Amino acid sequence: MTSQFVRRAADVPVYSPANHTGTANQRVIGKETVGARRVEVLLGTISRGHGALPHAHPNLEQASYLLSGEGIGEVAGRSRILRAGDWSFNPMGVFHRFEVVSAAPVQVMVVYAPPYSENPEAAWVADGADDPRCHAHADTEIEVPMHAGARGLPHYHGAAARPVITRETVNARHLDICMMAVQASGGAEAHTVPRTEQVLYLQSGSVSGEINGQRFSAESGDWVFVPEGGRFSFAALAGGCEAILVRAHDAWG
Repeated sequence: MTSQFVRRAADVPVYSPANHTGTANQRVIGKETVGARRVEVLLGTISRGHGALPHAHPNLEQASYLLSGEGIGEVAGRSRILRAGDWSFNPMGVFHRFEVVSAAPVQVMVVYAPPYSENPEAAWVADGADDPRCHAHADTEIEVPMHAGARGLPHYHGAAARPVITRETVNARHLDICMMAVQASGGAEAHTVPRTEQVLYLQSGSVSGEINGQRFSAESGDWVFVPEGGRFSFAALAGGCEAILVRAHDAWG
């Protein structure tokens, strides 16, 4: 069923982001699409040899999840290979860059909190490769744990959640992101999360549920947006599902 809360990449236009080369972005979750105020979610497609030039975001944090392809990610001067299934995290004010090395393009899900919206005042651009800011904060712990143990979540049943971007894992201030495996008929009972916007990205399977009394259904590749304080419930259909749950909230004190 069609719902204002379910978005697909095919529904939104493509644009070329600033401080990037060979990159086509689609802003799936944002102010324009769902009225989001705390979170922005993009789908990026980046060709070989291209990516993000060295830059930083002084007032927002960024998490990225590779859906396909392979690239070199650099944060605070430290580099590592990122492959499909890997996360990276860029804290506020920390310089980072990314370059695709696979023959096939990279597809990447990018999450900003608060939203970026291509605001030029929300980005610092490096003054060349020798800019000392690119190596600042090298002692900051920002490597995402890829094999953290699964846990339960309040209001969820038949679901195992593995934390990836949280206050505890990478000292995130605005984001709480986990990877979820949900059994058939498992899901979430009706609940709200105050002062928080949520996004459920379906990697596989399908779900049906309600947001603020409105029924919705979503399948693999769909994004489900839950507005701030929205009453949210869902159940995984036959075969269960795998999903990414994003929560964006006020900064921790």
